[in-house]
Amino acid sequence: MSWDRTRKVLSVVVGLAGALAMGMTGVVANAATVTPEYGNIDAAKTGSIIIHKHEHQNGSDATAKPDGSADITTPGIGGVEFTVYRIDGLDLSQTDSWNGLSEAKAPATVTPGTTTITVNGNEYGFVKAATVTTNAQGEVTASNLPVAAYVVIETNRPSTVVDIAQPFIVTIPFPDNANTKGWLYDVNVYPKNGSTTVDKTVLSQEGLGLGSVAQFPVTTLVPKIADNASYKYYIIHDDLDSRLTPADDLAVTVDGQAVNASYYTVTITGQAVDVSFTQAGLAWLKTIPGKSVVTTFKGTVNAIGNGTIPNKASLYADTQVSDQPPVPPEVPPVDPPVTPPVSPEVHQNWGDLVISKVDADKESAGLAGAQFEVFAAADAYAENCTTAITGDPITVNGDSTFTSDASGKIDISGLFVSDSKNAPIDAAQRCYVIKEIKAPAGFVLPEGDAALTGVAVKTGKTTGVDITVKNTKQNVPDLPMTGSTGIAVMVVVGLALISGAGALTISRRRSLNK
Repeated sequence: MSWDRTRKVLSVVVGLAGALAMGMTGVVANAATVTPEYGNIDAAKTGSIIIHKHEHQNGSDATAKPDGSADITTPGIGGVEFTVYRIDGLDLSQTDSWNGLSEAKAPATVTPGTTTITVNGNEYGFVKAATVTTNAQGEVTASNLPVAAYVVIETNRPSTVVDIAQPFIVTIPFPDNANTKGWLYDVNVYPKNGSTTVDKTVLSQEGLGLGSVAQFPVTTLVPKIADNASYKYYIIHDDLDSRLTPADDLAVTVDGQAVNASYYTVTITGQAVDVSFTQAGLAWLKTIPGKSVVTTFKGTVNAIGNGTIPNKASLYADTQVSDQPPVPPEVPPVDPPVTPPVSPEVHQNWGDLVISKVDADKESAGLAGAQFEVFAAADAYAENCTTAITGDPITVNGDSTFTSDASGKIDISGLFVSDSKNAPIDAAQRCYVIKEIKAPAGFVLPEGDAALTGVAVKTGKTTGVDITVKNTKQNVPDLPMTGSTGIAVMVVVGLALISGAGALTISRRRSLNK
């Protein structure tokens, strides 16, 4: 080969090396340094593609090189599957095979026998070379790869990975003109990605009676995505329990500030509530990588059932290669590319209060018509409930006054007990105070502290009675009784009659003696 011919070949290779180094969008190296080789390509040699998948690489300032001399320190992501396809028939021992390779576009998916790629005006098919999955450190190696050009595609990923790695082309050997100036047969690559997290909590309950609103904040991380990518959709989804009536007046904030209402829509379908970012909202999300969106779902408590009301949420998010996001769906796609990440489950605990109103002289006799109010106890979680109250009477399903039925029973369902996030976490009972405000007819209404009774409400439905309240009968004027004033009158009258009879007898005897 003449020197001019050799110089032209080297020029092509050097130019291609630079183009490949610049064109490996989304791929950087990790610290697993390999030794380069110099001189001609060894067509008989095999190499490897060393894949490193790390969190938030898009948001770091780390440097990386294909030889592995890098300073990537973010945690690795395990469980990410990559499939490596060899470009069939592209012989890298030939100069013409390198021409145009830097302009080739890796397909998003590959079906061997169907999918093709165009290199320098020629079409080539694919042969599957390997399928590998990253370990807990986010690393995996596709080894024993002959000299060729390969397309690497991320084919499966954990639900927390939002921005799937874009397919990329890797050659073995790789011309490392930017660093080692040699050929790398073991090539370190680092596909960029964006990963997210979903967390959930429950706010301290303000309304304590059935019919109050429960609030569940969901925090989702907005990952940094590739510069040439945009969000396809970003939807926070919550399936509310049937004992919660969904509300659409949600709070959506970032850094404590309300998000522009035009950036999202709220859709309620049965018990499902979806907050979907609009096209403008998706574009805005890309500008706030690393921030967290807090979406506070709300539901009116309409029943207590077994007493424990659970809640969890999920995030549906995906990206695409485009400058602008598309018009997104308002509800999650039926077939998302991965199972969405789900938040930890939180729950609230509710119970009921059953009061029995009885006659103090005969406790088996229930009294109808007694009325009570319920108050929050000043010391809600005291070991022994006292009668100290706080706040106004509690409303339960719109009622704040509760009346005993014909059997003397009052069932107040339900009252808040505790939750899984706020102290005391999952307390088994909560103190309330009942106040009798009207006694049954004919019975005494207690006054002052005597009208107050502390009671513990436990999670779930009460099988018996929580508290029995006794009433004494009213006092009335004494009835007239035999043996009192009436007897004295009768005695006087009797004595008078006896006295009169005696006088009459004496008078008759005198008349006869004359």
